[in-house]
Amino acid sequence: MTVIFPHHRTKAEAISIIDKGSSDLFSGVVGSGVELADQKKEWNGSTMNFSFTGRLGFVSVPITGAISVDDVNAVVVCNLPPMVQNFIGEDKVSASIEKQLQRLL
Repeated sequence: MTVIFPHHRTKAEAISIIDKGSSDLFSGVVGSGVELADQKKEWNGSTMNFSFTGRLGFVSVPITGAISVDDVNAVVVCNLPPMVQNFIGEDKVSASIEKQLQRLL
């Protein structure tokens, strides 16, 4: 899944905001009651690679991806497991990420 979002900031400002708000970015996407565990992020230039595990009861789903920032856009590429695609749907996840990015940027 890929989400392209224009940030209307300098590249450095967008990177800083995304870095500080990365936990919030995904907590709003997965919904209430879902715990985000094992959160990891690592910047390589203007790309942040991330991973976390979404846990709800006895179900754990690993999520990985990257956020790249250029002069105009923040591009989120996320590898959605089949369970997420089937039960939540890519469209809903994309819309939630866009909403969270709009709130942050």
